[in-house]
Amino acid sequence: MSQNSKKIDPPQGMRLNKYLSNAGICSRREADQFISMGLVRVNGKVVTEMGFRVRRGDQVHYDDQLVNSSPTVYLLLNKPKGFVATTQGGKVKKSVQELIRSEHSQKLPPIGDMGRSVTGLLLMTNDEKLRQKMADPKSRYPTLYQVILEQNAQTADLNALTKGIRIHDKVHKVKSAEYIQGGAKNEIGIEASNLSPGLLKKILEQRSLKPLSMDRVLLAGLTKKDLPRGRWRSLADKEIQFLKMIS
Repeated sequence: MSQNSKKIDPPQGMRLNKYLSNAGICSRREADQFISMGLVRVNGKVVTEMGFRVRRGDQVHYDDQLVNSSPTVYLLLNKPKGFVATTQGGKVKKSVQELIRSEHSQKLPPIGDMGRSVTGLLLMTNDEKLRQKMADPKSRYPTLYQVILEQNAQTADLNALTKGIRIHDKVHKVKSAEYIQGGAKNEIGIEASNLSPGLLKKILEQRSLKPLSMDRVLLAGLTKKDLPRGRWRSLADKEIQFLKMIS
């Protein structure tokens, strides 16, 4: 029996507002409001009763989303080459979950996808609310990539990236695109808001620039400081609060 199962065993169970709070949905006070508004269902039935208790095996839905009462976990991984991060689920050979499995056996999906050739910072969490927030294209948080190209980038290429590249009738701009100090002309740094590795690759390809490697060195204010490749760490409370403030 898991630790979480013990917490909501019969006969007493766990109060519904605490269950929602533990899942990272909201505070207990906010949970009471959501319950009274009829936004919470247990085993398919709307529950508006204050003090209602959830028992092991119950299925809880908030706003039509299944709620996982496992404690929320927030990890920052410095992803190495050869591993893949996918939000699609299913069995994947050499997934990033293998790097954290020794200490985190529960499902801990990544925020966004990263191909095998992409390295650098990756957030992993079971906080579904934060995952949806950061996955929203309208969210604004800084990302910084160090990219090595197959060929040299011209000044015109860097200027084009900041002015905007059209992909499928939508223009994508980066905040800055510059040669890496001390590097060759095929090594560039690209800073942008909420830029995924997949989209960055498409942007570069529109300028006929083929990336040999892409390393995400900054993600929503988080850096690789004291985090070697292939290692991970739990986020500090202040870091978690900052992420939740992202708009």
